[in-house]
Amino acid sequence: MVSVDEWPSFARVPEEDVLPLSRPTSQELARFIWWDGELRDAESQSIHYYSNALHYGTAVFEGIRVYPTDKGSALFRLRDHVERMHRSAKLYGMEIPYGVETLINGCREVVRKNGIGHGYLRPLAYFGRGPIALKPKRECQVRCFIAIRELGTFLGETALHNGIRVTISSWRKFHHTMVPTMAKASGHYANNVLAAHEALDRGYDDAILLNHDGTVASATGENIFFVRDGTLYTNDESSSIVPGITRDSLLVIAKEIDVPVCIKSFTREELLRADEVFLTGTAAEVTPVREIDGVEFKTGKKTFGALFQRAYLRAATGKDEAHLPWLTPA
Repeated sequence: MVSVDEWPSFARVPEEDVLPLSRPTSQELARFIWWDGELRDAESQSIHYYSNALHYGTAVFEGIRVYPTDKGSALFRLRDHVERMHRSAKLYGMEIPYGVETLINGCREVVRKNGIGHGYLRPLAYFGRGPIALKPKRECQVRCFIAIRELGTFLGETALHNGIRVTISSWRKFHHTMVPTMAKASGHYANNVLAAHEALDRGYDDAILLNHDGTVASATGENIFFVRDGTLYTNDESSSIVPGITRDSLLVIAKEIDVPVCIKSFTREELLRADEVFLTGTAAEVTPVREIDGVEFKTGKKTFGALFQRAYLRAATGKDEAHLPWLTPA
């Protein structure tokens, strides 16, 4: 059993706050957008009202963080995100007209042009104008853009320090035999919107969706981790999740610092019996959960959640030399 108080790896992750004080508090949109291969003024762009994606959700996308480093703005695990977007497109019969290298360069270009330090990129490929049909790959052109906006702390200004309040949604997550849940596709997120609105109406910050069998799937846009007796738990693709890149980063870090990891499906009861719970995602980063439906969990500096949060942010901001390959300079 790993004891947090005796944990030698805390010495390897300095205690100083790695949340830059200059984080933006708004989500201001940037002026320039990468649109079908070239930089354009964002305000002058529009999507046709008969785009297939607008009617049927036939689009795939990614969310990519930009962080300030000592050497300028850098994009976190950019190649992994772009390659996943191509895999999502393939599942929907969509052939993105731009290769991985072109999209990587487009992401870098839009960050440079807009001068963004703390930001969030949204590359998106969609089936455009065409007939009213559920076979868009036959006649609808695939269009692609890369937008960017400023982004600080996604789930509230105090979320990373103090944690958030979460509820279990009454809406269930669709199963991976119904749609390819590993794809990051726009239409899939209608399920998450229902759960997020339910949480909002109940006065919570976010919601957790259960699968049809009562096991835990994910939060509305995040993967779920919990800690019990020094072991880190999370689920996998069999729980109908999008296997997050931030999730993968934490699993890599856990292996490096010898934290025991158990990857399996788990029930709501198992989650509620945890010592700690935290959510991971590109926007949410590593956000501790302080409460689920009245059940409280440990948060604060001497926790596993704080350790992983610091380790992740140090890697993302170029303060961890071992993980510099995860960063692509703008």
